[in-house]
Amino acid sequence: MHPLVHLGVAVDLGFEGLMVPVIRDASGKSVADLARAIHAFANRARGGSIAPDDLAGGTYTISNSGPFGTLITAPIINQPQVAILSTDGVRKKPVVVESASGDAIAIRPVGVIAQSFDHRAFDGAYSAAFLKRLREIIESRDWAGAVD
Repeated sequence: MHPLVHLGVAVDLGFEGLMVPVIRDASGKSVADLARAIHAFANRARGGSIAPDDLAGGTYTISNSGPFGTLITAPIINQPQVAILSTDGVRKKPVVVESASGDAIAIRPVGVIAQSFDHRAFDGAYSAAFLKRLREIIESRDWAGAVD
């Protein structure tokens, strides 16, 4: 659809609205670079120093309602984009852990990610496959030091 990912990051302005600054060519950045860019944009948005160009050209948005303790949200797509990902609160939950010695119940952090998308742009199977792959990456990667 788009040769580059220009990632919109929803920034909550308290009860004064929402801004979605755009990180250009996000797919070419490391997790640490993305974290720094998100932090910088959030500070600029909350400080009132976002330029109009910073808000234009997004191809996909991420919204994080987790700090509000949400279980699951269904954000509205920022047009003309075709999808938005939401991340919600992480809580400790009992989960089944599989091992060579059998299944066990363990307490693990569990969160919900969801995606709203425009079916006119792509089939739901693509959205489901993306979310499945994202889950696999989140659950299997060693994140130690990824955002230092």
